[in-house]
Amino acid sequence: MKSSVIQRKVNNNFLDTYKSVKRSIERNGFLLLHEIDTQKIVSEHGVVIPKLIQLLFFDPKYVSQIMKKDPLAFNDIPLKIVVRDLEDGTTEVSFQNPIGNLIDYDVESEMLIELELRLDEIFYL
Repeated sequence: MKSSVIQRKVNNNFLDTYKSVKRSIERNGFLLLHEIDTQKIVSEHGVVIPKLIQLLFFDPKYVSQIMKKDPLAFNDIPLKIVVRDLEDGTTEVSFQNPIGNLIDYDVESEMLIELELRLDEIFYL
């Protein structure tokens, strides 16, 4: 497993977990930019996997900070949370720690710490 990926098993079904994560993203002031229903996409090509949705999101307030400091950091945003059905009544939620992803860019460390704290609020719903 990649060291910057944080994962957590949730003792809740997929749909309830997905809805809870989605609400938490918006409640924490992020814009939900896109949802990728990976299961649906790959099923159209004959591939069968458990339910898996990727939620892409970001907060526009960080865009100007990144543009001023290091626009190459846009290669690692938006942020993403993956919600995956474990098919046993539980769900896995995972995301890449923004500090691990963005530390190599010339961005403010305060912004990275703030992002991490805000993600923790979503992740530990």
